[in-house]
Amino acid sequence: MQKKDIKDEKGLLVKNSKSEFRRYIFLLFGLIIGAVFDVFFYNKTMGITYPVFIIIILLLFLGIFASSLKKFNHWAWLFVLPIMLLSLTFFIFSNQILRTLNYLLIPILLMMFFSIVTKVNKYDWSDIRFVGDIVKRVFIPFRFIHRPFIELSEQDFSDKDLSLNKTGGDTENNYPKKPKGKTFTKVILGLLISIPLIALILWLLSSADIVFKEYFVNIPALKIFKHFLIIIVVAIYNASFAWTLVKAFKERKNYTPASNKINWKLFLDPVILITILVLINAIYLFFSFIQFKYLFGGASFVMPSSFTYAEYARRGFAELAVVSIINFALLIFGITFVKKDNKKFFVAVKSFLTILVASTFVILASAFYRMVVYENAYGFTYLRIFVQAFMVMVFFFFILSVIYIWYLKLSIIKSYIIAFLAVYIALNFINVDVLIAKNNIKRYFDTGKIDISYLNELSYDAIPQIYNFYNLVKNSEKLEEVKMAEQIKGYFEEKKFYLERDKSWQSFNISRHKAVVILDNDSTFKDGNIK
Repeated sequence: MQKKDIKDEKGLLVKNSKSEFRRYIFLLFGLIIGAVFDVFFYNKTMGITYPVFIIIILLLFLGIFASSLKKFNHWAWLFVLPIMLLSLTFFIFSNQILRTLNYLLIPILLMMFFSIVTKVNKYDWSDIRFVGDIVKRVFIPFRFIHRPFIELSEQDFSDKDLSLNKTGGDTENNYPKKPKGKTFTKVILGLLISIPLIALILWLLSSADIVFKEYFVNIPALKIFKHFLIIIVVAIYNASFAWTLVKAFKERKNYTPASNKINWKLFLDPVILITILVLINAIYLFFSFIQFKYLFGGASFVMPSSFTYAEYARRGFAELAVVSIINFALLIFGITFVKKDNKKFFVAVKSFLTILVASTFVILASAFYRMVVYENAYGFTYLRIFVQAFMVMVFFFFILSVIYIWYLKLSIIKSYIIAFLAVYIALNFINVDVLIAKNNIKRYFDTGKIDISYLNELSYDAIPQIYNFYNLVKNSEKLEEVKMAEQIKGYFEEKKFYLERDKSWQSFNISRHKAVVILDNDSTFKDGNIK
């Protein structure tokens, strides 16, 4: 419980120090995040600092809400697990595609965590309308971006903050004095407001006059100003975000998010849906028969026309993926909007939807197998691995959908989110670059085919695998393998150049470190030997 204001020896009311501190907590929160952001990330490659940054944000969040932990939604702390696992990928791996996706996904998960744990969301995260809560939480700080600073500068001259002597009067000793800190606060606010204006003016003047720009760029204070500008911009947004989060928490501290589901209008006649499902399922059953006979049976069966087994297997992947998505949409649409007043018809609908899911499993297996054959014939790439991961995710979606067909109380949206995160986190930790390098190198020794150019586009994660391959072919008697070794050598030299450019502790990353050790231990790539 917050302490009340107390009186000093002269009988004047004095504001509780805890109450005074609350005026500065949002600005302090923002400045800490801004300063850490500048030190960790400005002009630096993300590495070990990213998970440390996330930990700092979570600790600051706990500091702000330390007195209200008992009022939190404790189940929401499970969101910390995927957040931390994904943030650790910046420390362990170097895959640029996944790093970019994680850079976008982790803030969204943080927003979900903050909203759910403080119970400020209007709708439960099992409700599609929860997306609106997250969007609001992202953009609402811009609307109240001035509030933390107004609270900081406000001083109440009423008898609650500064009081007159009990005897009253208007003598100099009795007249309320202006707080000493208010002028200083106004100066700080003036500086904060002037910074973006100064930045704009300097940019315009530098663009207008080359000589001014030349002098200005060489001013040492410019670098300090850039860092200061980054800190202030990040600090202002985060201070505003914290202010709006605390404000919403106080307003909704006894509020439970809406748990009522959307009452969809049931307009789809079950007889119509059953007719559609019977016809579609008949086609899928015949298709499944063909797959088991020709595709999964292997090359021992006679192919139609002049197709080889590889040509047959690699055709139609995209079409089957689209069919799977159509089936998924049909499943969700049917179970959601079909009329449920007649139990017998509804049981029949659920039965045919289950058959539809079973047929879709065969289609997914067919599409997945076709992609495997395609990779064996043409090599492994990011896109092909990611597509396979997507099919695995859809497979789990259909399993959850079968459960939902027979158990409508299942929170299907929550289940989909959990399945998505599980598959996506697994994709991050299987080390896609190593998988691609290993399989393409193995394919070379099996078939004699390899795309060195694509191999050289992989990240630092793949360097140990590529280095082993380089040692195998660099002294080969085959002219083709010698040329491949030269291409790989150029790839190593380029990677070595970028590794030398950024040796900051903030950028430390396990895959980068392994690459440095490998290249430094090879005399060909030591400093001074690279041509």
